Order: sequence, then C-alpha cells, then structure tokens
Amino acid sequence: MIGIPPAFVYLVGLLLLPVITGPIRKAWTLLVGAAGLVLALSLSSATPEMVIGVVPGIETVLLTTDPMRQLAGGIFALSGLIALIYAVYRDLPTTETIGILASIAAAMGIVYAGDFITVFAFWEFLAVASLAIIWSSKAPESSGAGYRYVLFHIFGGACFLGGIVYTVATTGSAAIGPVGDGAGLLLMLVGIGVNAAFIPLHTWVPDAYPRASVVGSVALSIFTTKAAVFLLAAIGGWGVAVAYMGGAMALYGAVYALMQDDIRRLLAYSIVSQVGYMVAAIGVGSVAGIDAGLAHMVNDILFKSLLFMTAGAVILRTGSHRLSDLGALGRTMPATTLCAVIGGLSLAGLPGLNGAVSKGMAIEAAGAVPYLSSILLISAVITVLYVFRFLYLGFFRPAVGTREGLLPKDPPAPMLVAMGATALLCLATGLFPHLLTDLLPGGTAAHAFASSHLLESAAIFAAAGALLLVIRPLRIPWRGVETDIDSLYIRAGKAVIWVSANPLVHTADWIGRRIEGLVTDFRLIAANPAVACQIAGRTLILPLVRTFSDRSGSEAYEKELSRMKDRYPDDQINIWGGGYGIIFISIVAFLYFIFYLTR
Repeated sequence: MIGIPPAFVYLVGLLLLPVITGPIRKAWTLLVGAAGLVLALSLSSATPEMVIGVVPGIETVLLTTDPMRQLAGGIFALSGLIALIYAVYRDLPTTETIGILASIAAAMGIVYAGDFITVFAFWEFLAVASLAIIWSSKAPESSGAGYRYVLFHIFGGACFLGGIVYTVATTGSAAIGPVGDGAGLLLMLVGIGVNAAFIPLHTWVPDAYPRASVVGSVALSIFTTKAAVFLLAAIGGWGVAVAYMGGAMALYGAVYALMQDDIRRLLAYSIVSQVGYMVAAIGVGSVAGIDAGLAHMVNDILFKSLLFMTAGAVILRTGSHRLSDLGALGRTMPATTLCAVIGGLSLAGLPGLNGAVSKGMAIEAAGAVPYLSSILLISAVITVLYVFRFLYLGFFRPAVGTREGLLPKDPPAPMLVAMGATALLCLATGLFPHLLTDLLPGGTAAHAFASSHLLESAAIFAAAGALLLVIRPLRIPWRGVETDIDSLYIRAGKAVIWVSANPLVHTADWIGRRIEGLVTDFRLIAANPAVACQIAGRTLILPLVRTFSDRSGSEAYEKELSRMKDRYPDDQINIWGGGYGIIFISIVAFLYFIFYLTR
C-alpha cells in the first residue's frame, strides 16, 4: 500500500477554485475537506513512509505516521472540514477560500512531515495562506495587520531556517527530533515561538485575528499556533525554560483577555493563554506533559473554534464586535447562546466538558516544575472571569438601548450545523475523556472526575465567583485596553527612523565633508610637497615671529609667506642640498639600526 500525504488532497483541491464559483465551489470545498479527513483517518502506523531524495545524504520525508501525528492530523482535518461547513453560509472571496484550504494543507503537511526541510516548506506556506485570509477581509485595518503579520513571520521564518541549517550542518541529519544545545536550539525555539505566540512575540495574534472575516478568524484560530504546538511536542527536549514561558503566556494572555471589549480580540488573547498551558506541559518534558499538551491542543481547537464561530454569528447578526454594545442575545439567539455557553464553560474548565479534562492534565503535569502549577491555577481563575464577562455581557445582560423585538435572530443553518457539531464534540470528550486519552501517544489517562480534580475545579470557580462579588467593575462593560508590548516596538521603530533621518544623516554628511576636505588638502600637498611643508612650517612659526621679532622683520616674514602661498604650487625649491642629504642618510642609518636590533 502506498501512502498519500493528506496535504496533497487539499493542494489538488486548490487548483479548481479559481475557475469555479457559487454552489459548485462550495460543494467542491466540502468534498475536498471530507476527502482529506477520510484519508487522514485511514492512515495508521503501518502506512509506509514517502521519502524523496533532495541532495545526496539528505532525504525529505513527506509522509510518516505515529500516534502523535495521527491525533494531530485527525483534529486538523476534522476542524478544517467544520470550518468549511461554517463558511457555506455565503460566497467567500476566492482568495479567502484558497487561504483556508491552503492553511489546512500546510498544517497537514507539517504534521505528517518527517524532516525539517519539508516542515519548513509547509511552515512558510502556512504563513502565506494565513496572510491571504487576513488580506481577503474587507475590514479597513486588515491591510496593516497583514503587513505586521508578514514582518513577524519573516523574522520567525528566518530564525527557524537558521536553526534548521545549523542543526543539519552539525548533526548531518534533517530528521525531526531533539535539536541539542547551542545556537540551533535557540534559533529554532525563537522561530517556532513566533507562531506559538511566545511572549513578547505574541502581538500578531490579537492584531491579526480580529481583522479577518468571521470565517477567516475561525480558520486562523485552528492552524497557525496549534501547528507550532505540535512541532514543539514532536521535537521535544526543550527544557524547563520553555515550561516557564508557557506559564508566562497563560497568565499574560488571561490578564489581557480580561481587559478586552472586542470579543474576537478577547478570544485572541485567550489563544495566547491556552497555548501557554500546552507549552508549559510540553516544556515539562515528561510523557504525561507531552500527552497533556497534545490533549489541550485538541480541546482548544474545538472549544476555541466554537467560540470564534459564535462570535462570528453575533457579529454577522448585530454588526457589532464589542461587548459594551451587546446584551440580551440569549433571548433571540438561543442556539448561538447555547453553543457559546458550552464553548465558554469548556474554556473555563467546567467538569463534564472537554476543557476540564486537558486543563487538569496540564496542571497536574506542571507540578513537576516548581511554582508552575500555581501560575496555571491563577490563570485558570482569571479565565473564568473573562469567560463570565464574555457570556454575561454578550448574551445575558439586559438589552442595551434596543427593544427586544429588534434583537437579532440565530445565524443561517450552515453556521448552526458547524457550531452544533463542535459543541457536541466538546460535550462528548468531556463526558467520556477516554475518547481522547486513548489516542494520546503516551497513553496517559485523565482523571477529570476524580475527587481531587473536582475539588480543584470547585476552588477555581469559587475564587472567581468571590472576585466577581467583590470587584464590581468585572460585572460591567468597559471600552477595553488595546495597548500591548507592540507599543514598545512602535516606539523603537520611530526611534530608529528618527536616528536615521537626523543624527545619522548629519553625521554622514559631516564625515563626507571632512573626507572631501582631506582629499582636497592631499591633492594640494601632493602638487608640491616640499613647498607645502615649508608653508606649513612657516605658518606654525608665524605666531612666534610676531611675538619676538620687530615690526619690519615680522612684516617681511609675512610677506614672504604670502608670496609662497600665492605662487604655490609653481614655486620650486632644491631640497637636495648637503644638509638634506645628511638628514636623509641619518634617517636611513637609524632605520637600519632599529631593524638590526629587532631581528
């Protein structure tokens, strides 16, 4: 049996998109998505590898399988198909449709690749596909967000490529695995960290995701950061510093999500936070940690895409993306509200939903690293707070300046089907955790309903409830805080531009003028060096002559100096008199003496 890389299905499917439109294009994209899912599910550990030689000694592995890849490939293909179903409600621009299918193809290519060269090719393809999704949006801010996205990913791609080159050069192998210490590890970690939204390389996430269309945001939330998480798990051996980076991401993202008013920006910061749980667990390095990171990756894809879909439905029906402008949607958008509640409570970690399963696994695995589990628990409390704000202010708060009869209805059927299917998956894996844990490469079991985990969840929700009672502003809307670390980048960029346009330019002009003056002086001296030296010597002595000579002597001296300057360089003098000859011979003898002593 010959294995076919699932990415090929999506790449072939792209070829027809520019020439088909309307219902035919929608049916074709769904067919491609379904075919990709079937192929991904049909792969097994017995599927043979697809290996292609590039240069002597180095081979690219386009297809390799193991339990980790089968799990990641399955969730990417499934969530990609659900996103395509969600998109059927309208005719997407050709560029956006291509971008979504290309994103699925790139993510699948990364998952099933067996070497860094293939991974890098699909890594860059994923960046281009995501850019196409962002730029296909009609939002006026999408252009700038796309350019900033490009800058981040050019930097990340360059670092990732540098790490790959260093690793291949030092080890002689391009196979995916632990990189080892040194420059290769650092470069590769920074390159992957850009896509995984490491702090402070994360700002492209809350900048780009809200700028895409409602469908584009769903696709973006699934692939880019999660492909980076998978690669972190596949490579392994990162060390405890990566675990603490995950803790910082979890806490930082949760705090910023709490301060948002834009619902998609809130969810974007939530991605940073939840990816932090995955990175923290993977950074621990144990089998349980890797399994926890992968499990939370799967669950976050489900509940986060569900939340982005419900947010998209709200934006589609109300035209607003701010919590401060919403309210009472639960009355007239009951299906959307139910899906939002399931997704929100899954994100918050309510027992019985999938988020509680993997979040508990991550916190338990983090116990192997000092203070890390405490950081994740604090982040979990803040997560409950911003989930409460999202659900209460958007769906259950009394209507804001709007009569109930004018409130919007649920979105079109394709969006409801996609949301409903994802919500059912969140419920199924939450109630029956073995559906997920049986697929984990390390076979780590979840104890979601153990008394310790139930008490932990109860403590998290109780702490959040107490904060909501004590801190009244948490229960009312605000305009949000959008200033992040990128403000420092902007200031640094402006400083570089100012230095380039002012001190640097003036310094360069001054240096140029000085060099030009020196060249002119050298040319003048070279025209008659002997006379030039005499003029220089006489000029230096002139103050002494004026001081110690009488007026007539001083005037004669100045007159002679003026005459020499006027006739320069035509004035000639004989420098080869006896005195000069003795001086020349003395210099030669001295140099010979020095040379002889230093032999």
